Amino acid sequence: MSSSDWLQEHDIETPHGVLHVTLRGTPKGNRPVILTYHDIGLNHKSCFNTLFNFEDMQEITQHFAVVHVDAPGQQESAPPFPTGYQYPTMDELAEMLPSLNEPALVEGLVLINVDPCAKGWIDWAASKLSGWTSNLVDIVMAHHFSTDELTENQEIIQTYRLHIAQDINPDNLALFCHSYNSRRDLEIERPVLGLNENTVKTLKCPALLIVGDTSPAVEAVVECNSRLNPTKTTLLKMADCGGLPQVVQPGKLAEAFKYFVQGMGYSKYQSCLGPGDCAIRVGERLNILSDEGEWWKVSSSATGNESYIPSNYTAKVYNRWQFVGLSKQKAEELLMLPHNQPGSFLIRESETYPGNHTLSVLRSSSHERASVKHYRISCIENGWVYISPGLTFRTLSDLVAHYSEVSDGLCCTLGEPCYIIGSNNVPVVTGPPPIAVKRPTINWKDVDSSMIFGQRKEGAEDSIVSEGLKEAINSYLYMTEECEDCCQLWDT
Repeated sequence: MSSSDWLQEHDIETPHGVLHVTLRGTPKGNRPVILTYHDIGLNHKSCFNTLFNFEDMQEITQHFAVVHVDAPGQQESAPPFPTGYQYPTMDELAEMLPSLNEPALVEGLVLINVDPCAKGWIDWAASKLSGWTSNLVDIVMAHHFSTDELTENQEIIQTYRLHIAQDINPDNLALFCHSYNSRRDLEIERPVLGLNENTVKTLKCPALLIVGDTSPAVEAVVECNSRLNPTKTTLLKMADCGGLPQVVQPGKLAEAFKYFVQGMGYSKYQSCLGPGDCAIRVGERLNILSDEGEWWKVSSSATGNESYIPSNYTAKVYNRWQFVGLSKQKAEELLMLPHNQPGSFLIRESETYPGNHTLSVLRSSSHERASVKHYRISCIENGWVYISPGLTFRTLSDLVAHYSEVSDGLCCTLGEPCYIIGSNNVPVVTGPPPIAVKRPTINWKDVDSSMIFGQRKEGAEDSIVSEGLKEAINSYLYMTEECEDCCQLWDT
């Protein structure tokens, strides 16, 4: 590929003016496209070059076409607009991008320092200034950097001060800033499950919100996060980072971007996410190295690879089969991994019925159709659990033990717990079925209360009433609550 094919610049006419567009790579067929749009006081070079030139990011973007868009008049060496030129509003700037007019074309959004509110930033920025002359350059700098960063990080501050003052036409910048300051509120709100999720105005696609922990935009980004669907939104607050996380910590942002596009199903486009190449794979057992914030540093028990991943991409596992923090969708993804066989299962918290659990079972190894069956596990007042009301168990372990012997209404008998890469999973042992011991029919006239309610003494002969039957009778009598002295009632 020649350099001209790799990097192309175009001026594109739109109903609201001319856009300067820089294309990296060549769109082919249904090849996905990454589109960028910069903040005020910047252009695509000063906003994104550090990130997209980072080695780890290039490993990802080589499988995408990248389109960098400069707002009208904001590219380097842009001529001034004629006198009386009406700069596009923020809504009109959005209309200049065809993808934003067709929401179905937008599969995901990565939003850095996003502000969903209409509040003017000029007064806010000026209040942050301490002893500065409030010219346009100073106000834009205060938009990007906190007071501490303005005084302590002199190298990056001087670089961007010179860029804003010298590389961007000041009159064009003033028009862009005025348009930004006149923006309207996005009027989005968080959907409520079962109430308004299909009617409320909010983002429909997955979103990754990014902000440095010392950025002036922290409050605005947190506010935006509170208005979005939590099941489709991830907030990354980057530690020890200011107003330009894509410049200061491009490696960490590239890692976050990698997992974000993987979550959208684009792992097939990335060599770094292919078999054997990815730092962390779905279904691996992890060791937590640092759990500060919403992004955790972890290492794989299987490979030893270290990486940062969103905390909501993890789940705690107990007893090899009880998962905490796992959604129905992720349960199905785990059970569909190649190592699992029909009968593989896990138990997770119920999303629909808080306080209860769900048993998820792989009923077929076929990947051509949905093959995971889900059963609600209800809990009664005494703590016992059941799938079928006529069959209760003291603990989840007892429930698993029972359905591991007989299906008893389930789609199949439970086999091995869901396979976890890097754990000491015991393989399924094939062989003859266990020998079933059949007890003789009980003559209830020979049964007294001590056999039901008494404790079995060590060394005593086997009772004609099995321990399982004793528990079932006790459970039934407890639930019916029809007698105060069950022993006395039994003997009458």
